[in-house]
Amino acid sequence: MENISIEIAHHLHHPEVATLKLKGFLYANTLPEFDKTLRSVIDLAKKKLIFDLSETTYISSGGWSMFLVSLKRMKDLGGDLILSGMTPEVRDAFELLEYDKVFKLFPSVDEALKQGFAAAVSPA
Repeated sequence: MENISIEIAHHLHHPEVATLKLKGFLYANTLPEFDKTLRSVIDLAKKKLIFDLSETTYISSGGWSMFLVSLKRMKDLGGDLILSGMTPEVRDAFELLEYDKVFKLFPSVDEALKQGFAAAVSPA
């Protein structure tokens, strides 16, 4: 298996939003880095997160569980978590697990930013 890299983007017109772009594999060996990065973003008072999965090639069951825990954490803080840009391989598992009934999913970060948070984030 490979490693993961996570790039964080902050949005000038939406200071409460952060985008985390995951590249590579999200599985047991990379979950601690994912959790550490997520905690650091939440510590910056980011209440709304968009995960860009356009370059994520694999998510294990543990990775999906971490997304569920993260969604609950964000909801408990009065925020939200949105997924965007899934590759076909990742999307197949997402749909098989029926997470499309739990998470909001958009084709791109731009669409997630414009529509994903409803009235909470207006288009730039």
